[in-house]
Amino acid sequence: MPSQYRKKLKRAAMEQVRVVEAVLRRWDPVSVVPGAADPADEYDHYAPHIASKVVAGTTIQDLAAHLRHLRTVVIGMGADDEADARFASEIIEALVPSNTSLERTREG
Repeated sequence: MPSQYRKKLKRAAMEQVRVVEAVLRRWDPVSVVPGAADPADEYDHYAPHIASKVVAGTTIQDLAAHLRHLRTVVIGMGADDEADARFASEIIEALVPSNTSLERTREG
């Protein structure tokens, strides 16, 4: 694989991660308001895995379940299934063409 092609793929992947980071900062299950009084990158370490799940074809329901797991098990906060579903949908809509996202809502 030519190095220019690898660089292009890497840039695209990094852009996807940045998009997920921005959504996770608004998801903010701990209410830390990243960037205000707390580190702006509070949830950024979850973004690469989430981006790869979306690229691999995860559904909105599966991604919402993953966010729920992060919120309740990893972070230790109470559940908010509505918010997790809303942000899962937003992440998928941002990373996947809309016709594919609509098909994914029909799965599950």
